[in-house]
Amino acid sequence: MALSKIRKSEPLAKTALKVLRRSILTNELKTDVVYNEKSLASDLGISRTPVREALLELSSKRLVKFLPQKGVVINTFSDKEIEDVFEIRTALEVFAIQKACLVCDNTDISGMARLMDEQNAAALAGDAVAFMEADRQFHMFFIRRTDNEYLTEMMQDIRDIMHLMGIKALIRKSRMQEVIQEHDAVLTAVKKRQAADAAFRMETHLAYSQQAVKQSKQEETTHGQTGN
Repeated sequence: MALSKIRKSEPLAKTALKVLRRSILTNELKTDVVYNEKSLASDLGISRTPVREALLELSSKRLVKFLPQKGVVINTFSDKEIEDVFEIRTALEVFAIQKACLVCDNTDISGMARLMDEQNAAALAGDAVAFMEADRQFHMFFIRRTDNEYLTEMMQDIRDIMHLMGIKALIRKSRMQEVIQEHDAVLTAVKKRQAADAAFRMETHLAYSQQAVKQSKQEETTHGQTGN
């Protein structure tokens, strides 16, 4: 593993947080590896103290988990945790999409269409990381259009968790194409200002996403047990 050296132009803990978070979300740091503060600090070219501060912050956001006397691992999630996250996410995003139908204009719709193009390109390339980033921007667009800073901040943290949950589910290109079709249905309803249909399409999309995440987790568990 070779993380980028940190430039010491801002508080090191803040910079370490940014670098480690990005490394987690891009799958540079793996879920099946135990890391320790000393090695991470060495890779980043800084002392252990800011690395520990960053890891504590990441732990509070449920991106990493400390193992006593061992180190830290990228978090994985139980079925119950997956269900809980999707439950709150659905409540927030259904609200957001209904409000978006009232406030989105033609410029917004054009911007969403460009995000759809980015998702299509990522799907064609089989790039799950780029696809997840475009997916984040698609969903966060509607969240930001609520003009609710508290909601936006909450969803940013939830999206990081969703990234960890969803990245392996998207290894299958078929799921990428399904997501694109589901997003297109949501956007079509928004274009028509049909709030009830948009809410239904978003709720359906998130239900399918939850199913895909749980199926991916089950397949990974089965794969690990069989050793295949």
